[in-house]
Amino acid sequence: MLTFSPVATLAQTTTTFSGRAVALQASAVGLALALSDTGPLPATGGNLKTSLASVDVLGLVSADLLSSATSGSGTSSQSQSSVANVSLLGGLVAADVVKANSGATAAVTSCRHW
Repeated sequence: MLTFSPVATLAQTTTTFSGRAVALQASAVGLALALSDTGPLPATGGNLKTSLASVDVLGLVSADLLSSATSGSGTSSQSQSSVANVSLLGGLVAADVVKANSGATAAVTSCRHW
């Protein structure tokens, strides 16, 4: 005699995180520049922050108060960057403040298999 009984299992979900914040990134004539770069957020989440008081690259790019942060926990990740007194190409392009914010939230679902 064989007897079968249903077995309930809950699917395990693992949240992985991603994020990166860069206050100033530029490339021209084969040169690349990334300042106040947090680098990639570990897949396990956490917090990364970096800042730079000021920068002047050959008079082509200058800026003050560069700040970047990225974090991930729970079911969401977010990144923020800001820079003040930006001047590009000797003042051809200028801004008092530039800010960027982004975020992502994962929908958590559970499954029951019988």
